[in-house]
Amino acid sequence: MIFALLSLMFFSQAVPLETVVASMNNRAITYSEILQEGELLNIENNFPPETPLSTEMKQTILELIFFRIIAFEEAREHEITVDEKLVKQKVETYKKNVNMKAFIKKYELTDFEFKTIIKMRLITDKITTRFLEQKFPKEKHISEEEKRKAVEDWKKNLLKRQKIMIYPMP
Repeated sequence: MIFALLSLMFFSQAVPLETVVASMNNRAITYSEILQEGELLNIENNFPPETPLSTEMKQTILELIFFRIIAFEEAREHEITVDEKLVKQKVETYKKNVNMKAFIKKYELTDFEFKTIIKMRLITDKITTRFLEQKFPKEKHISEEEKRKAVEDWKKNLLKRQKIMIYPMP
């Protein structure tokens, strides 16, 4: 009986975080990446880091990860960079958040890995701004809704060109 209980406890552990939930262009995306990004979004939006993620939010985060990967590749291809001073400043700002130390420790992020996460965010912002400037050159009265719709359509078109496989998420 005790052996059965121990076996049940051992084999019914939480879902492994390294479960692959998607692949894009042969790059695996794991469940831990979804959770990590979700926690960071919670921290950025002043929610407790452990706030549970809905199924819809996990899907949104997965799409965001896809987009950041594409943006990073586009930036590399077109030699678009962000100023290292800005990256350093943003990293310092993030690290001042009371929840960030625990976040970095929980995900065992090195300084380089954390800096890369922040850099990807900044590059994504820069690529998006560049897209909007090209889409609406010199137009002064573009509503936020028009910008949001243009970016959403752009993201969908970028994703259509990728080889994406999505697997069931825990």
